[in-house]
Amino acid sequence: MDATKYRAAEQDLWRFFGLAPTETRVRLGGPGVDVRVQEVGEGDPVLFIHGGPNAGSTWAPFLEHFGGYRSLLVDRPGTGLSDPYPLTLENLLPFADGFVGDVLTALGVERAHVVASSFGGFLALRSAAADPSRVDRMVQMACPAFAPGMAMPPFMKLMTVGPIRKVLNALPPNERVGRSLLRQIGHGASLDAGKIPQAFFDWYLALQRHTDTMRNDGDMIGRAGSFRGFDQSLSFDDETLGRVTTPTLFLWGADDAFGGEDVARHVTGAMANAELRMLPDSGHLPWIDDPAGIAAASAEFLAAGGPG
Repeated sequence: MDATKYRAAEQDLWRFFGLAPTETRVRLGGPGVDVRVQEVGEGDPVLFIHGGPNAGSTWAPFLEHFGGYRSLLVDRPGTGLSDPYPLTLENLLPFADGFVGDVLTALGVERAHVVASSFGGFLALRSAAADPSRVDRMVQMACPAFAPGMAMPPFMKLMTVGPIRKVLNALPPNERVGRSLLRQIGHGASLDAGKIPQAFFDWYLALQRHTDTMRNDGDMIGRAGSFRGFDQSLSFDDETLGRVTTPTLFLWGADDAFGGEDVARHVTGAMANAELRMLPDSGHLPWIDDPAGIAAASAEFLAAGGPG
């Protein structure tokens, strides 16, 4: 971990998008771990929960176009500049059920909107099912982790194999690998069109080089599954999805390698109050394919309700 070098790259990313977040550290009561939260803007609170391996600053392209809200960007435990918290099959579900509530309580926020992606989407859905009083409205970016029928891209299958994961962690990160990972999860069209700015790749390379994010999230992936797939105890069943009464908009990339339209319709069909929009030429992280469009759709949906 070299926090100074990581912060330098992160600040370059934020400057590129014309933003200057403040930050704080809070302690999550459930797991008893300190996490970093960055904050941008003023208004009703919106908690952003990223996937993995990733960190809170991944939302920078989105936030350039997203005003009128108090955006709260958490680095999940073990990612970015947050402290580690080893997740296992035994503690992952309780951690997920309490995550949103733990973060909001630590920040002194009673209720908030949530925007979430991938593993963050899993945490948000589990939290909303466990305690709907903390979540007002929710935007889910593409396929949440452990959705019924979810697939595993090749790089994630490799990360479930311990010896291979150790070799991958020992190799020096490079931009070419980062671009390959984005292509594997459905962002080929944006890469070919040059839509993703170099500042984003520079930041992500610094995340890999100067934080323990890749090692920590890789270890979590290894504990959660094998080359054949993730442990079935983690998969959403329809009963759990049905307990998510929070109004939820799914912005789902049609090229998402984790799950296509059939997975999307299963998930939204099992939920009580979910809306699905399929996005052509978009992948697992749709806000990097169309930052302005995704931010506008999210703001419009969240504006239909406010924290009560």
